[in-house]
Amino acid sequence: MFIILLTSFTELSLTTISNSQMIDNKRRDLLWQKVQECTTNQRELQKSSPCVYVDIDNKYVVANGSTPVHYLLLPTDKISGIEDPQISRLNSRNYWQYAWKKATDKDYIRSKAPQVKYPEQIGLAINSKQGRHQDQLHIHMSCIKKTVSDELNKAEKTREITDRFQIKKYVNLEGNNYSVRLLANDSLSNSNNPFLLVKKFVGAIKMGQQSIAVVGRKQGGFYILKTESDTQSGYNAVASRLLDEDCSTQK
Repeated sequence: MFIILLTSFTELSLTTISNSQMIDNKRRDLLWQKVQECTTNQRELQKSSPCVYVDIDNKYVVANGSTPVHYLLLPTDKISGIEDPQISRLNSRNYWQYAWKKATDKDYIRSKAPQVKYPEQIGLAINSKQGRHQDQLHIHMSCIKKTVSDELNKAEKTREITDRFQIKKYVNLEGNNYSVRLLANDSLSNSNNPFLLVKKFVGAIKMGQQSIAVVGRKQGGFYILKTESDTQSGYNAVASRLLDEDCSTQK
């Protein structure tokens, strides 16, 4: 019997752990082991299991998360997390674009939550170094909380959100402040890579403290959100808390 362990607080997503096993929170390589198992099975058996999808050429896998409408995208290269410099270059792999394509594909979230019909109902998120419990980069893919998408739409109408991040101007979402910019086109690749956009705003040295979310925009394109860990206040940036991981707020 297999269980899935993943919440916004523990961030463990595994479908191959036996019920009799105890998860040791100090084992921060469990997702990396999962990636290796999935890629080995794909190469040797032509089966993606225990992942739901393996893309050898583009070097990523998609794994089940905490609910039937929550997924994780993980690189097949060893990448610790948001602080890794290889993901925020102009020519970096387009992990956000891959994640968005899968999150909006009819065979994933939409197949299990028929009320999800529009891009503004979907969100992606990656947590900060301080807010994660696994050291293999993983992008959460699920619905976005309706209150979050409504607040973003409202903030854009009142010009609190523009096409660039603004210093000391935030949108409060789920009790935490987020710097937000809009991206009017439908690409999350290359110069629109959210990792690169955030790095240009905060600088490379602060990337590990960042947590990023991408939310579909009603008018087309995206909202790019970022929040930052603060060790003095004890705030660990966890943008995955903005997600609606069972799509219950979507009507």
